Amino acid sequence: MQPGKATPHEVAPLVFELNRAIGARRLHDAGHPSAVEALRRCEAAWHRLPAHARAVTLIVGETGLALPDGARLDGPGAEELAADLRSRNQLRVELSGRPDAGELARLVDALASEGDQPADGSAPVSNAEHNALIARHNAELVRSLSELERCDDVASYNLTANKIEVSVGVLVRAKRSMDAYRATLVLARHASDPDQRSDAIRREAGERLARLAHREPLLDAVIEQACGPSGLASVQASQVLIAIGAIAVPRLLRSLSDRKDGVRARITQLLIALGDAALAQVVEELAAQAPERARRAARLLGEMQNPQGVSFLADALSAPDNALAKEAAQSLVRIGSDAAVQALISGLARTDDLAETCASCLGNVRHPAVLPALAALADERCKRSDEVRRAAIASLGRIGSPAAFARLRRVLEHAPFLGAARVRALRVAAAQAIGQIGGNSALEVLEAHARRGDPEVRRACQEAARRLTAPKRKT
Repeated sequence: MQPGKATPHEVAPLVFELNRAIGARRLHDAGHPSAVEALRRCEAAWHRLPAHARAVTLIVGETGLALPDGARLDGPGAEELAADLRSRNQLRVELSGRPDAGELARLVDALASEGDQPADGSAPVSNAEHNALIARHNAELVRSLSELERCDDVASYNLTANKIEVSVGVLVRAKRSMDAYRATLVLARHASDPDQRSDAIRREAGERLARLAHREPLLDAVIEQACGPSGLASVQASQVLIAIGAIAVPRLLRSLSDRKDGVRARITQLLIALGDAALAQVVEELAAQAPERARRAARLLGEMQNPQGVSFLADALSAPDNALAKEAAQSLVRIGSDAAVQALISGLARTDDLAETCASCLGNVRHPAVLPALAALADERCKRSDEVRRAAIASLGRIGSPAAFARLRRVLEHAPFLGAARVRALRVAAAQAIGQIGGNSALEVLEAHARRGDPEVRRACQEAARRLTAPKRKT
């Protein structure tokens, strides 16, 4: 814009909407309704400029945002936009004289990016200027956070939070996320403090925290603190992540694949602590093309012990990846609800691989429906494969109830004259399971069969009896 062709008052609405459009684009994809609406409002503000003022040039000077003639812009959003542009070394912004939606969208995308270099090739600020800017915003952030602690009405809280967002944005883009991290601590505390903060302020603090969490470098800094060795710092950062909620989950899930075991365990604990907020995205991971991601999601659903995950784990039992099916079965055991147990029992009627997995897992469940289901597989009339039946017999041994013992004794004693070889492996498995149950009754049954009958069964009974009578080692 040439001198004399527009006033700061005429340009102020465009500056305000441009600042909002950049903020919306940083938070959302270009097609998101919020980003689209913000861009539409910015374009409308551009169209409303007088015809002589539509070629707009904004200069970032020492005193803030100005027009080429030096007239200072100090309306809503001007200070924030100036600080934002200076932090990314963008000292000049130009719009042509003919309003164009495509041109505006490209400008907003460029200004919303996290790049360090100016989009228009203007000279970058010096290191000294850059350091002074960072120091100024660090100090401003400390002052604003102190002021925020004293705010007791939403209007003043909102205005102060705007200043905080500007300073946080500057620090994050300058790769000083740990300096910006202190803002998340304060906002998380305000968002979860019903005793000291009104409902309105808690909601506002939660929304502001969510907006900050969309800045990945800052979210990474929070995660690093939560996984760090310092007890108090780790607890505080964990509380921030819980306050952030679902927004943090994708980053936490990605972190699981590139961290050491100790850190992975901590991230898993955080996802469990997030509870329902994490459930939907963990469920989505079950459908991941990468097998390891899907298996990890199945395992995580079990560790979360959320009954809402049962139906998804039940579907995963049918996965072509046997390792995923096993993880799903084990997770259903961890959840242990009626629906989870029923899903495992239903799996007994499906393919041999799945039935064997479910039969093995059911031995770790204490539920009245389990024993009849396993006993049916151990019955001599059952037509399932020996692998499935042996898994059921081993699980009966882990259950160890009188009814389970009676069923195992029946399997061991079933020694038909014809077809002895066919039932040999099952009788051996029954002897081992009876030995696992232990006790005088088990020893009597084993000793009786250790002296007669099939040699392999006899040896299995002798070994199980020996283990029962061997003196226990002191630990």
